[in-house]
Amino acid sequence: MKSAVSALAITILLAACASTPQNGGPPVTVQIQQANAVNNVFYYRGPVNVQYRVAVTNPTSEPLTLTRLDLQTIGPGAYSVRANGTPMNLRIAPNSTTVYTVSVWGYARGGYLASTEPVTLRGTAYLRGANSGSFVKMFSENISQ
Repeated sequence: MKSAVSALAITILLAACASTPQNGGPPVTVQIQQANAVNNVFYYRGPVNVQYRVAVTNPTSEPLTLTRLDLQTIGPGAYSVRANGTPMNLRIAPNSTTVYTVSVWGYARGGYLASTEPVTLRGTAYLRGANSGSFVKMFSENISQ
């Protein structure tokens, strides 16, 4: 009985690992930083507009297009964000870095101490290239307040 349960647990674990999405495609990097870094915005509990500067570096010789960007906070912080499925049509030239600003709604926890807590963002960038096809780049960033 124990061996059957162990075998089932291992099978489920291996299946979960096999279905985990992996970064693929060219060595594109995505970096994000908060653009409106004013702490007193997060003193009061409630909705807040947060702006980010997103830099996409394309080291390849083909143009790429950023088609979608998903952002989500991980764990506690000064605010939380869950912006899934933000459609885009941003062209990234070959061998260059493109910087743009994105604005999302978040929710501030409120309070003097919480307003200065760092925020950890997890992002998923959906890109498309003429030769490389569609691929996904996942990234995370710690943002200090």
